[in-house]
Amino acid sequence: MENKNQPPKKSRGRPRAYDPEQALEAAMRTFWKSGYSGTSLDDLCAAMQMNRPSLYAGFGDKQHLYLQAMQRFQAHARQHLSEALAARDSDTGLAEPLTRYLHAAIELYTSGSATGCAVISTASAEALAEPEIQHLSAGILRDMDAQLCQYLKASVKAGALSGEADIKALTFLLTASVHSIGLRARAGNDRKALKRMADALLNNLLPRLADQAKA
Repeated sequence: MENKNQPPKKSRGRPRAYDPEQALEAAMRTFWKSGYSGTSLDDLCAAMQMNRPSLYAGFGDKQHLYLQAMQRFQAHARQHLSEALAARDSDTGLAEPLTRYLHAAIELYTSGSATGCAVISTASAEALAEPEIQHLSAGILRDMDAQLCQYLKASVKAGALSGEADIKALTFLLTASVHSIGLRARAGNDRKALKRMADALLNNLLPRLADQAKA
């Protein structure tokens, strides 16, 4: 029988005083803005509103936190770009979805205080010396290629793209354009200039794809 006079048992451990999602989002934006080497633990603690012991306990060391932050960015980017490809207009073939795809990348890379692709902008130099960061970067690039390649293969089945099209080369061209958009955004190109570049690419590419689809 329970003794009502007995004090209630205390739960083990201290409750978390932070929201892990918000903390990781803050870390991601800090790395995105200042880069891996340019971001100190003090910067991260200030942005995440955590002390060092709590940061280490929750996320590991700086490199592990960086890897988690970049994975978070990639998940967000993948969803953002996937939504741009989701709607398919049979009357315009690939014109609308690919325009939305490149414009979505521009929107992503020019929004907020940080510009460019968080991974490409911050991991390139570190990948030379840090195998885990190199592995992460390569995986993210493969994921982007696979997402677009899958869409283009579906476009062939839907009749929007010729079966004679070189899907791998087209995937590389489009994802390379996205990477260039990210680098140019990081270098200070504004949204209007980037859209002009993207639209010029598609204006030259899409008629050729349309001709292949009719052949």
